[in-house]
Amino acid sequence: MSVNTGGIQDYVRYVYVLSLVSALAMAIAVDYVLTELWIYGTADLTILVITPVFMFMISMLVVSSISMVKQLKGNFGKMSTKAKALMMTYISFFIVALVYFTYISVIHYAGLGLTVSDPQLVGDHYLGFGLALYDAGLLTTSWQLTEDLMNNKFSTLYRFFVKMFKSDDENNDGGTIVVK
Repeated sequence: MSVNTGGIQDYVRYVYVLSLVSALAMAIAVDYVLTELWIYGTADLTILVITPVFMFMISMLVVSSISMVKQLKGNFGKMSTKAKALMMTYISFFIVALVYFTYISVIHYAGLGLTVSDPQLVGDHYLGFGLALYDAGLLTTSWQLTEDLMNNKFSTLYRFFVKMFKSDDENNDGGTIVVK
């Protein structure tokens, strides 16, 4: 039995993009908490716990779904009708289970009720100027990353990861793993 992995570089690209999205989501969550603290003097820190959990679960859903689609891409047309129905049922169950686990995980942490308050920070001009600079940097970084990803320009860190996972074996036929 052989399984076509599609090359490890594809998965490195997916993990790289999902890591960037997770980092931006976390930066936006921090911005939300600081803005809430600046406007109201009290902030709910639960979002700082929920965001990494949610991004991890979504990342697993995306990588798993892409892996399943890649595996079925070449062999799905060769399957019998019963095998296709069984495979679609399995995939549907798997995706529903991952979505359910994501929902349960987020709901589990949503009730933490972690709050911080300091009425002296309401309208504080130092915090306000700092937030303006933070938001400008966040916007600039988001814009640059989006621009780079849309134009397929990847950073040197991405190239380092690809080189790290590149196969040295010249006999490898495109990432096919043979299981005996």
